[in-house]
Amino acid sequence: MPPESLTPVAFEKIIEALNRRKVKYLVIGGVAAILQGVPLPRTADLDVTPAGTLENKKRLVRALVDLDARLRVPGIDEGVEIPLDDRTFTGMVAMTFITQFGPFDVACVPDGTTGYDDLLRDSIILERLGVKIPVISIDDIVRSKRAAGREKDASHLVILMDHLVAQS
Repeated sequence: MPPESLTPVAFEKIIEALNRRKVKYLVIGGVAAILQGVPLPRTADLDVTPAGTLENKKRLVRALVDLDARLRVPGIDEGVEIPLDDRTFTGMVAMTFITQFGPFDVACVPDGTTGYDDLLRDSIILERLGVKIPVISIDDIVRSKRAAGREKDASHLVILMDHLVAQS
């Protein structure tokens, strides 16, 4: 999906579903940076890292069911239906979904990190339109994007670093 097909409300709807199901998660990536005032271009998806406990994974699965999530597969706009149950995230590092509110990616262990507990230390809770949103720190976004080494992250890293310098 192109970025213009999503609105900020779509992100909040996914976050509301996670919060309603009491999923322990952290927003990562571009949305986490944008929510903290970094002037990145609008992103096409919402990325989160969930806590790795079995009970939390069950809550995440229930939220995915609420969101009518389907596995995102290149070339198949509506995604592919997969079983969403206790085994969905077994052995997975990352999964990408399409939901009724847009693309939603789950990274159990984002690049350059050891996962939720690692990122939780410096995370903050933001509130937007009455919705509490746990996000990782800008420093951790930089760490993860550097470790990913993706070409698309290079320009974001420049903007992120400029933002950090301006904030200090």
